[in-house]
Amino acid sequence: MHTSILALGLTAFLQGAAAGGSKSQYSLSTTYDTSNFFEAFEFFNEKDPTNGFVEYVDSDTANSAGLAGFVDGAVYMGVDYNTKNPSNGRKSVRVTSHESFTHGLIIADIAHMPGSIPGVWPAYWMFGPSWPTSGEIDILEGVNTQTENKITLHTGPGCSITSDGSDDSSTLVNKNCNAGGASEGCGQTTNNNQNYGDGFNDIGGGVYATEWTSEFIAVWFFPRGRIPEDLQSGNPDPSSWGPATAKFNGGSGCNIDDHFKEHNIIFDTTFCGDWAGSPDVWGKNPETSSLGECEDYVASNPEAFKNAYWLVNSIKVYNQGGSSGGGNGGNSTGGGDQDNSGDGNTGSGNSGNGNSGNGNSGNGNSGNGNSGNGNSGNGNSGNNNSGDGNSGNGNTGNGQSGNGDGYSPDGQSQGTDGSSDGSSSGSEDQSSSSDGQQSANSYDNGQYHGNGAYTAKSTGNKQGQYQSSGGSSSSGGGSNGGYVVHVDSSGKLTTWGNGSKRSVIRKRFLA
Repeated sequence: MHTSILALGLTAFLQGAAAGGSKSQYSLSTTYDTSNFFEAFEFFNEKDPTNGFVEYVDSDTANSAGLAGFVDGAVYMGVDYNTKNPSNGRKSVRVTSHESFTHGLIIADIAHMPGSIPGVWPAYWMFGPSWPTSGEIDILEGVNTQTENKITLHTGPGCSITSDGSDDSSTLVNKNCNAGGASEGCGQTTNNNQNYGDGFNDIGGGVYATEWTSEFIAVWFFPRGRIPEDLQSGNPDPSSWGPATAKFNGGSGCNIDDHFKEHNIIFDTTFCGDWAGSPDVWGKNPETSSLGECEDYVASNPEAFKNAYWLVNSIKVYNQGGSSGGGNGGNSTGGGDQDNSGDGNTGSGNSGNGNSGNGNSGNGNSGNGNSGNGNSGNGNSGNNNSGDGNSGNGNTGNGQSGNGDGYSPDGQSQGTDGSSDGSSSGSEDQSSSSDGQQSANSYDNGQYHGNGAYTAKSTGNKQGQYQSSGGSSSSGGGSNGGYVVHVDSSGKLTTWGNGSKRSVIRKRFLA
């Protein structure tokens, strides 16, 4: 897959070496899962750069049509399998992470991917700006009835790799990553019918781990049931994993840092196009050539694509030798708060529990969160001591009602606003804002703290408020120049107060 989308940048800088993986400890930087995925990724709805027979839809359309949602605790991204002969191509989803990074350990736990279906071209991949100058890493990709993954890099001229350290079952197809004007790239085929398509889905998927350093890029696949203990415990050690499924070494032939930088994470499913529909691919495969033209088949057989969907349990990005939530914009856990990184607002950054620096948010706010599971009773202010120990009633009250899981596969956005009666009703706002604390990832479960100010933000329909620098959410102002950004159910943005960061908030919280 190629081409670029403009996205926010986050540099998760890591360095590594050693054959088979780095021996340095990795620390969790960012987690994407059902609590924040559709806030952390933007929907691409432009023409498919690979000329597929596809209509990529925006977030509202994806939600209403049931193409994006949550299923069994996983992120669901599917395609239209009901419409016959769609005029603009079959509707599908392509999402790109707002955050970008250079180097890292990216762990993707995927329960299901689009099956080995004629006409389908799914991909989980990463790429940087100005393709192919900043490179592309295709981690999980294939077409049509393919049964084994092909892992490929694409760059501009001047990058030739070696595959030392790859599993013996993998085969290097081309060492020139600019082959075919970068469209072909340098790829390794794998000999494992459990790492792609139907075979992958039959075992419940597994984990793809990608380690990217200045010296190499390596990808491992671990099938469900054989995931290393260190990965499951959150303490990954690639040096203990053995040979990579595919390893691409830079060395004298390729300066990795020159050719790979500022990558975003992408999931998509397209149809036909430059690869799946190519005469040399579609036309030479007996399983597809007998079906007629690729686009005609995709258009007239919607029911064939019911299993062309992704189920993603989580994506985790680790830093090497760093710490999560260290009050630094580049390392701030959850990506929620680069705006205030200069103030060190993330404190100790215990955002997983919604703790804001010195623990003032306690368990009261995002720890049990409201819209994450929609339980407005859980996660309220009982234990939330914000600054002066107040906020007995300080948190969400009735904040998020309904089921709160918003992007549901049947298109029903279930979370409710909660911005008026879900707002902090007293001392919690003022005391916490004076402390300047924040929970870097607290909006994961429906709440967001900026400079200690409180808001209830529904992930369900992206309604809610963002407030900073003190002031009450209900009054919509800020005694210290605060501001509130409110998003209604139609996605309309309004602001109150005279804060100076409205444009940043607009980019960060609107898909």
